[in-house]
Amino acid sequence: MEDISKTYTIQWVGPFPNLKKMREYLNDPNTCHKSLFSFYYFCGNKNKKGYRNDYLYRYFGIHKKGNGIEQRLNTAHEHYRDFKENENLCIWIGAFSSENYQTEQNIEDVETLFLSSYRKGWFTENEKKVKASPKESICIINLWYKRNEERWQRKKKEISFIDDVLIYDRESGRILTGNLRRM
Repeated sequence: MEDISKTYTIQWVGPFPNLKKMREYLNDPNTCHKSLFSFYYFCGNKNKKGYRNDYLYRYFGIHKKGNGIEQRLNTAHEHYRDFKENENLCIWIGAFSSENYQTEQNIEDVETLFLSSYRKGWFTENEKKVKASPKESICIINLWYKRNEERWQRKKKEISFIDDVLIYDRESGRILTGNLRRM
């Protein structure tokens, strides 16, 4: 049995209906500093011709540098610019529970686990890392918060497919998932 060498909690905040609302949250002095948000996820309808309007397309991305996530996720983003800002658009941003974990390698490992866990049609816009696996065994616990930073009691539909717990066992190559329940 191989030890799980990395365990992280990702605190997700959202959903934001557009980039303007996300920026307002990130620039609010009463919230944690925007440089701490390393992950983003958005889903919605596409603007492009030939794409179904009743289907939700999804993208998971990372931001490594400390200059603010809105430098990466903006209207010029190669995937975001194809999405409609309508009632189906939802943006979630995520941060490690401790800024001590916020290294480029840890951010890459989390992204790799997310993309390899949900490669079968969930992240429709991610193509680069869907066949990769993390280099070490890793466990991720996802916690979901409203924009007022109150914990969601039930998951929203746009993130319901993302499990609360993801575990990658490097030795067996298996990905284990699970969801938390209230007691």
